Amino acid sequence: MADLQPIIDDCFAQGLDVTFTVTGNSMQPLFEHNRDQAVLTKADPNELKPGDIPLYIRKSGQYVLHRIARVENGAYTMVGDAQVALEKGIRPEQIVGVVKGIYRKGRYIDCGSAAYRLWVFLWLKLRRYRPYLLRIHRLPNKFRGGKSPV
Repeated sequence: MADLQPIIDDCFAQGLDVTFTVTGNSMQPLFEHNRDQAVLTKADPNELKPGDIPLYIRKSGQYVLHRIARVENGAYTMVGDAQVALEKGIRPEQIVGVVKGIYRKGRYIDCGSAAYRLWVFLWLKLRRYRPYLLRIHRLPNKFRGGKSPV
């Protein structure tokens, strides 16, 4: 992903968005590994709020797409949708861009829509119950021969 940073910066400078396929499982059930796509747009890191999904760079250099759980003292607390552990202390200068839309199973979801924002609100409130909800979500997977239930 670091190799793509100059391309992303160039696209943003031209007012373009960047679409990429999401890898990893930390944002399930919203994003399924190697299936769904995120539409990333340039964002003012100081204007992001809980529920937004920024692409950010960890101090290790790893690029991560996680949801903002809280904003405190000018820093962000992040959490993957499939996780309960919080990652604190993400600074605005670590933010690359923010997800403005999602292609899920080929259908576009606008992150500004009322239905999506309601889902985000509920998902953030249910953080402590996520392990149980995700087990239920993955249960049909055992009976489908490894196919994703969503």
